[in-house]
Amino acid sequence: MGSKEEKSIHSLDQLQVPTTLDKFIEELPERYVEGQINKEIEEQIDIEWNAFQNDLKKKEPTFRKKVVIFSLSLAAAFGLFIGSAFVSPAMAEIASKIPYLNLLFESEQKPVIDEIKEALDGKGYKWDGLGVSVQPREVSVMIVGTDKYYNQVKSEVEDLIKDILKSRNYNAYDVKVSKAPVMEEPTAEEKKESEQYHKIYKIVEEVLQKYGYNSLGQRNGISDELIEFELPKTESRIEEIKKQVRDRLKQKGFDEFSIKVYTFNPQKREREGRWMPIVSTISDGLTAKAEYKVKLVGYTNKFDYLPISIETTLSASDTDSEKIVEAIEETVQDYLHSEKVRNIIKNDQYEINIYSNKGKKLN
Repeated sequence: MGSKEEKSIHSLDQLQVPTTLDKFIEELPERYVEGQINKEIEEQIDIEWNAFQNDLKKKEPTFRKKVVIFSLSLAAAFGLFIGSAFVSPAMAEIASKIPYLNLLFESEQKPVIDEIKEALDGKGYKWDGLGVSVQPREVSVMIVGTDKYYNQVKSEVEDLIKDILKSRNYNAYDVKVSKAPVMEEPTAEEKKESEQYHKIYKIVEEVLQKYGYNSLGQRNGISDELIEFELPKTESRIEEIKKQVRDRLKQKGFDEFSIKVYTFNPQKREREGRWMPIVSTISDGLTAKAEYKVKLVGYTNKFDYLPISIETTLSASDTDSEKIVEAIEETVQDYLHSEKVRNIIKNDQYEINIYSNKGKKLN
């Protein structure tokens, strides 16, 4: 677990590139625009560079396995890096020295879902429900309005999204444009219930803030008879806090509620916060390249070590499965052993588990 000898990297001092890699990466998009990178590369990238996705899901409870499905959030500039040859042999050499996943991790490009949103708003389209998913690989959006308006703008919206995806070399996604269902006006009773919910939530939140907590936590809920929120297991004043919530609600005229407090391990929660962007990058990178045949990436924060599960579409009949599994593991380990990621991981133990489409462990 978490052990692998690092590969030596030869010096790049002799290469004819900018003095720092950061500067080189920063200038890469401009160099491309100015024609310093061979235009024929684009065709190859269109074949090799698959789409990435951003639908970052709200984290589930600590002791449940999480399936990590992440949104499009990676750099088009790095799309020119991966799987391509550069005008300068030195550029090709330096690209080969950088772990694939590290290129993605250090990218700061705006997520594609944000770019699409801004483009839709910029054109004045009436839309709702914009989403980017991996299973299926799809960008979807709903048009709000009459049938006439929907039919008028459907093709335009579809072309707009396809153009954005093409500009990023994201060629693996379908685009689905549909009509938003007509939403009925909430009844007076529904409006009253919504107002009550927000009042109760605010009261609980105010009590927790007095004890140093800024929210109700990841596991929270309010129903007719039950209020749920979350506190660290190291908190010694849980019963006192519950009493304060009840008293405050009573002062505001609310009926008696049952109160359930979930507890979590602060150390594991802190570890989860550090690992989330790392697992996100692994998920984005592996699902984006068709040759890895990766369907989903997940993890669990239950144990003292952190198991990462990589689900593939490989079957027993795939003659190249062993080679693909080796490529996946090497790619992930190269990334996890890079200096920047090691500083984030610290001394955490982890385990990489790669599975077939039938759930059989392959490594």
